[in-house]
Amino acid sequence: MEPRVFEIKSLAVQNAIMLACLGVVVILLIRGAVRKSPRHVMVFSAWTLIILWFFNSPFFGFSAVTVSNRGIGVDYGILSFRNAVLPLTTTWRIETRLSGIKKTRRLYLLVLGDHESMKVGRGGLSLLKEVGGAIDRMKGRAPASG
Repeated sequence: MEPRVFEIKSLAVQNAIMLACLGVVVILLIRGAVRKSPRHVMVFSAWTLIILWFFNSPFFGFSAVTVSNRGIGVDYGILSFRNAVLPLTTTWRIETRLSGIKKTRRLYLLVLGDHESMKVGRGGLSLLKEVGGAIDRMKGRAPASG
């Protein structure tokens, strides 16, 4: 079976946001270095670390899932160190979280082992179920390892 790629949120948009944030801070870091301003270099070095931390933190879920006979690939984006290929035996479930100031809006996310997807509204719930179904179908077709 051909690998199937599911985009929970647009990976291109996510990568563009990551690169734009990093680009602005790196340009300001270089500008501070050229002007020989140690204060600016320290501040923008710290901001670079904050950006890298944020895009690798638990606040940021994966945006794309690739399901193939080799495993389940999760893609967080271009700046993430957490991109991984999980075994097909990884358990999956869909969780509901409440969001908003009054915690009245329901958001859904796919949990694969200890990896969580980006949260989606009611409209994205069917996609999460489709990903889970594709994983289950691939488990049935995967050759037994041993």
